[in-house]
Amino acid sequence: MSSLRILMYSNDSLGWGHTLRTLSVASALSKAWQDCSILVLTDLSNIGRFKLPERTDYVHLPSLSIRDHESYLNGRLNLETENTLRIRRKIAQSALRTFRPGLVIFDDSLLDIPSEMRKILSCVTDELPDARVLWGLPDTLGEPQYVMRQWRANGVLEAFEHAHEILIYGAESMCDYASAYQMPDHLARKLRYTGYLTRQVVPPQRVRVEMGRLQRNKPVVVLTAGGESSDFPLIDAYLRFLEKAEDLAVQSFVFAGPAIGSREKRALLARTQRLPNVILHRVDKHMLHYLKFADLSISTGSYNVMCEVLAHRKQALVVPNHKEQPDNYYRAKLLRERGLVTVLSPADFHPEVLREQFAKLLFAGPHLVHKAQYEALPQDGFTGIVERTRLLAGRQQHAPVAALA
Repeated sequence: MSSLRILMYSNDSLGWGHTLRTLSVASALSKAWQDCSILVLTDLSNIGRFKLPERTDYVHLPSLSIRDHESYLNGRLNLETENTLRIRRKIAQSALRTFRPGLVIFDDSLLDIPSEMRKILSCVTDELPDARVLWGLPDTLGEPQYVMRQWRANGVLEAFEHAHEILIYGAESMCDYASAYQMPDHLARKLRYTGYLTRQVVPPQRVRVEMGRLQRNKPVVVLTAGGESSDFPLIDAYLRFLEKAEDLAVQSFVFAGPAIGSREKRALLARTQRLPNVILHRVDKHMLHYLKFADLSISTGSYNVMCEVLAHRKQALVVPNHKEQPDNYYRAKLLRERGLVTVLSPADFHPEVLREQFAKLLFAGPHLVHKAQYEALPQDGFTGIVERTRLLAGRQQHAPVAALA
């Protein structure tokens, strides 16, 4: 059997959530097929800090920052944005022509760069006619009216015409893409719901050692930033809450994230050092592992964090930024309707409200959620991805694309 070449695309403007998800999918595919080769296209500046799966390498694209999901700015290069886009397209097209993948998996981040999306899809269609094209999308992209407006502006439905399948890393019961986003029937038939991408991995030794030093009689709070402009106000409000309630019996891990500048991080670090039982991590690739040990998660509701919350059935306080992360906002709304999370607006995230929420979430006894609410959201997404790609890549007997759809 000939080796399988897989190309994966991911763009990260501030955080590293998209690339982390892409590398996690690459790891699952690499474990499934010992003869595969995986090439990841990413513009994550610190991609080198991550351990790559076996048989996986990457090509780095010049960075491009997405602003409000509606426009983009130049990244690190002192060039006009269009020149940066041109360089990115040339690199991506060269990788496609040279690597010649049999399977191409696009992350939803490409939907926000329509010119790049069209050029890359055109290259695949014209020069790799036998390649199977998949889109990998999170459980939701945002409120229906917003998403449909963005899809019309960016030509997304036309792009989906090139797809053999559209993988949704979630559950249809959570967000029915076809109904919510009014997809035409022939595209709706390409949808495949894989389940949530829950990582079944042992936390690194460093994390286990750090958590082993905690006081067992005090609950653990993990606050994770989301790579947004609201990250500093979020952490600042939480520290002000702790500063006003120094006798509060909690232990806190705070992750600042890449969107906060060095000067602000130093100021936050100085404040946390004056508080008992508070540890600040600037940027940590192992951040998600800490959620396994948390009694309460505080976050903006990003997909990766919510996967951990659902997998370990954690108490969660979500503070979504509606403008910058519409998917987080809508995801929080859907999870709140199921009684799985508590949601606060950024304006309500201040010491007085936090005191009330902590009393409810941490100190008022067990917070009971019927297990059926969790079981309705399957957690075997990586298995689902492997099975779908196995069929499309011809690793099992499979029907033509039309029949699969």
